[in-house]
Amino acid sequence: MTKGRLGIIGCGQLSQMLGEAANRLGFSVSYLCVDETPVVAGLGPIYYPEQLDEFLAACDAITVERESLPDDMLRKAANVGLAPNYDALVTLRERDTQKAMLDELNIPTSPWSLVTTPDQLEAALDSLPGQYARCKRTLGGYDGGGQWRVDQDTRDAIPVDAYPVIAEAEIAIDLEYAIIIGRDRQGQTSCYPMTENAMRDGILIGSYVPSGIDSSLADLAGDYAKRLVNAMDYVGVLAIEFFLTGGELIVNEIAPRVHNTGHWTIGAVGADQFAQHVGCVMGEPVREPLFTEAASMVNLLNDVLPSHMPEGPIRTLIQTYGKGVRKGRKLGHITLIGPDAQLVRAQAATLIAELHGD
Repeated sequence: MTKGRLGIIGCGQLSQMLGEAANRLGFSVSYLCVDETPVVAGLGPIYYPEQLDEFLAACDAITVERESLPDDMLRKAANVGLAPNYDALVTLRERDTQKAMLDELNIPTSPWSLVTTPDQLEAALDSLPGQYARCKRTLGGYDGGGQWRVDQDTRDAIPVDAYPVIAEAEIAIDLEYAIIIGRDRQGQTSCYPMTENAMRDGILIGSYVPSGIDSSLADLAGDYAKRLVNAMDYVGVLAIEFFLTGGELIVNEIAPRVHNTGHWTIGAVGADQFAQHVGCVMGEPVREPLFTEAASMVNLLNDVLPSHMPEGPIRTLIQTYGKGVRKGRKLGHITLIGPDAQLVRAQAATLIAELHGD
């Protein structure tokens, strides 16, 4: 007999890892496959959009793999019990409403402007500091897609059908970080240690823990995260990506779900991000992560594998997602865990250099 019935909208790798965590915790899982090629075989029954009512009837609570989902689907899921809640998902899936919420909560982000048509872009660029701006679709466009670096002379680089976009002032990025927070239905929260992130062309290729960030900035990131989830009465796990620029921590983007920057938690802490999310969604209290070692995560892209793996005292975990090969696609990840932070980081950096270049 299961503890409860969890529904997950989505059938990609995040849903795969959520389902694995749910099964370990004693919950049954049902999936609603929207438009993905499923990689969740064996974890629970799979339903399709035309079977939405049957899917809803099979669930006690519902969560999502991604935030960009049809409104009618989310509203029906909310009638069963959706976590994160509908309003949080709708606010955070669009970059303009996400930025507006950050401004409202006095959480720093780069200067920005909403541009709904091409003829508004010239004035928007004039209003921002610096010559260049990063323009991003308001919806979608992750891992470097749907984004353009433009100035007044290159405004036409943005396709007309890409609008609306947000134009963000280009800033000098010293380092990139992320924090994962969990919040339960009683409003209790718990943060995981921050990661320092390694990026290539807008795609995350690795994360390091400990991050090496100054403790005062880590505390500030945790405060921002708590401020955000409490304002939205958020339930589940949420990720915030930060830029460090000139000694200041500013928010880049928010993901209202489990996130690639938290994959290192699998095998490294007792309650990894997936177990944390499932537990909170299903009404269990948030758990404090127990982590005393060092860890690094390296993404596997395309079909390239390392020539060799680190040896003891580093433990190596490899997880592949069962997805087809496509250029730039995340097909799995490697996690390194050990007692020596410098050694773990150095070995991860070696893998990153081999797999993704310096």
